[in-house]
Amino acid sequence: MSKKILIAEDEEDMLHLISLHLKKQGYQIIEAMDGQDAIDKINTTIDFVLMDIMMPKWSGLEVCERIRQKVDCPIVFISAASDEMTRIKALSLGGDDFIAKPFSLEELTLKIEAIFNMKERFLDSYEKGKRKHIIINELEVDLLARQIFYKGNAISFTKKEYELLVLLLSSPRQVFTKEQIYDHINGIDGVGDIQSIVEHVKNIRHKLVKIGYKHNYLQTVWGIGYQWNNH
Repeated sequence: MSKKILIAEDEEDMLHLISLHLKKQGYQIIEAMDGQDAIDKINTTIDFVLMDIMMPKWSGLEVCERIRQKVDCPIVFISAASDEMTRIKALSLGGDDFIAKPFSLEELTLKIEAIFNMKERFLDSYEKGKRKHIIINELEVDLLARQIFYKGNAISFTKKEYELLVLLLSSPRQVFTKEQIYDHINGIDGVGDIQSIVEHVKNIRHKLVKIGYKHNYLQTVWGIGYQWNNH
């Protein structure tokens, strides 16, 4: 079955251009022309969200924050507002990537395919016999479902927050530099700002505290990066 992509874009010509191109690539397309429309159309059958930031009714950032509680699919922003603070804000609210306008349709297609391929390689590797769970310090990671639980309650992490935390939990006490973490969750050819790692860590800590996790094992190693240190 072909993947289903929700495109949220208020510029009608741009929306139709992207939609037509991705349909030719074999994707099913759901269109939304404002933030409220995107919220109304999001559901768990959506495999990918491509979303502009500057939209009427609700901005892409507001939509992302609202729908992250419903879906775990990749969310990629497309926007002419590509300054550093906007990119960091988009990633910290749950976005997985950011493509600045103008962009080529070929670049967009490759970006989408790369994200889908990365997810499929991850699932395939674990289905072939690698461990399916990590249990450490009262946290349980279901690697197939890509969910993290505390006392049986699932914690809603974004894709990048999840991958960052699993990296640290998989190698307790190992110190990872910001560069290593960035390459792990974005790919070596990832485009963005390495300082977004700081925002991801802040969000992870906040979500752990919010669910009642009292330990402070996710530690900053000043001048280097981060580690999961339970000693």
